[in-house]
Amino acid sequence: MDLPSAPGNAPGSFSNNNKPPLGEPSKARRESLKKHNEKAPIQLQNLCPIHKYYAAADTVLAQFKQLLKEGDLDGAYIIGRRFALFSTISLPGHDYYASPDPDLIKLRLKNQKDAQWVTTGVERIVQVMDNQEIQKQNAELERIRKQKEKEEKEKMEWEQKMKQRLTAAAVEASSGSSGSVKRGGEEKDLISKLASLNNLFPREDADEEELIPSAPPQQDIEQNEEMPPLPPPMAVPRIDELEQSMLATSISAVDQLKSNGMTPMFEEPPSYSDLFLDVLRTSSVGNSTELLQSTTSSSIPASSPLPVQQPRISIRTIQQTCSHQLQSCINMKQIEFIRLGTYQGRLASSSPKYDSTNGCAVISPLVVATHIYPQHVHKAKKPELLLRHHSSTTTSKYGISNVAINEIIDKRAPPILNAVRSKLGLSKHALIIPSDVHDYLVDEHILPQDKFVGACGGDILAQGHLNELVEMMVIGHEVNKKSKSVRKLKVGAALFFREHVVSIIKIPLANGACYFDLIDSLPSSRVGGMASRMRCKDRASFETLLRWYASSKFSDSQCEFIDANKWDDGMCDFDPRVFQSFVWTETQ
Repeated sequence: MDLPSAPGNAPGSFSNNNKPPLGEPSKARRESLKKHNEKAPIQLQNLCPIHKYYAAADTVLAQFKQLLKEGDLDGAYIIGRRFALFSTISLPGHDYYASPDPDLIKLRLKNQKDAQWVTTGVERIVQVMDNQEIQKQNAELERIRKQKEKEEKEKMEWEQKMKQRLTAAAVEASSGSSGSVKRGGEEKDLISKLASLNNLFPREDADEEELIPSAPPQQDIEQNEEMPPLPPPMAVPRIDELEQSMLATSISAVDQLKSNGMTPMFEEPPSYSDLFLDVLRTSSVGNSTELLQSTTSSSIPASSPLPVQQPRISIRTIQQTCSHQLQSCINMKQIEFIRLGTYQGRLASSSPKYDSTNGCAVISPLVVATHIYPQHVHKAKKPELLLRHHSSTTTSKYGISNVAINEIIDKRAPPILNAVRSKLGLSKHALIIPSDVHDYLVDEHILPQDKFVGACGGDILAQGHLNELVEMMVIGHEVNKKSKSVRKLKVGAALFFREHVVSIIKIPLANGACYFDLIDSLPSSRVGGMASRMRCKDRASFETLLRWYASSKFSDSQCEFIDANKWDDGMCDFDPRVFQSFVWTETQ
């Protein structure tokens, strides 16, 4: 696809006619576009496969090419900058960006080449914008020049007609005084002249009727029959006012961005405009009106009433509600926070060999595997991956023991982390995508593949999506599968959310009830800065804990995003609400 042709001069150079620097004529236009349409580069989720982000970048590239084809320079400029920022800032921040995997290398090189092409295209767009703005300014200067010439001409005509009227008045006064009898000498002549002049120029404080000049004598009417009425005097515009008017008009397309009465970017769902140019803040009042009219006429039939939308609940309100519900369950002894003896990364400085920093993707499935099938962990192919303790200390009547969890965090997880990172060519503390960890654990006979139940995910704040996980934990299989319930069997899940992985285990009790534990390897202030084991003593408290855990993980900027955007399955990889869970159960 051909980009807009660039001017002959090199970027930033000056021609013989003192051409301004590259980007200067269109600076106000571009700054206004960026102000209304541009956001900071997105931070990618390392637990999401990077190839999905490369695919999203290709979609943005296709949109950039389409905007160029349509000649939409404003849209192409914005979407081109988004692609460039995403490719040069967001993508390199992903832990898998420098992976030696041949497929990822191919995707990376293609993206880098595309970024260079788009950057060149954006530079040429700026050049074309400069030319457009210069043409607008020249056209405005020409309009002002012609307007000034017209005003000067009208002024000169007015002055000429004034001179003619004054001359006619003098002639009238002279002829009148010579044909009359002198009574009172020169004073009478002077009074007569003044009276004639007063008839031509009435007093300013006269009544409305007196402002109409008196009719001249009949002979004067015949002499001045073809003389048109005097035009009102016109003030000559000041030079500085002309320049301001010229500048305002030349950049009016920029200053008139549709901001009044329209929904700002990222405030009305669904926008997801961190990458995609759904609605560009155009720089023309006419375009804004057309957009508003087309939206009104096409999307809402005239005969149909507007749908009544229920007000959305702010995420901060949800956070407060979930926090109150959690505390209520704690007070009623339905939820218990248990302090573990370590946390991930605790040995990073004292024993680097056992550094488990960012090892949650390994720690969580190890906890699940040990819980549902403690005998299987003693069958690992490599000795360093085996549990050091016997099965009597590995489990208790409440499932996996705290001692076993501590050992997983401090001893078992670090060798696996080092092995997987080395295999994938990742940095020392890089987060690992769950599927890569699962493949390794299955190959090493640590995670039994035949115990896998299924996966679920979606919007963690949506009750329907979260209930799917709860049901799988309760019944031990996917909801849509017809299978015998395994309510009395142990179930475990690895929950991936907000670049962190936690373990969820179901503990069947002898009386037929079940406990649900959420095990988090990160240090928590609720348990004195150690890893935590949050125990829920029924399903209702388990759901309360999940809602609190989910809502408490959002930053301020993520809360603003959630309030501004409805959930969209097609954009889940860019949504902070997305979660995924993998579930296993013991053999029936």
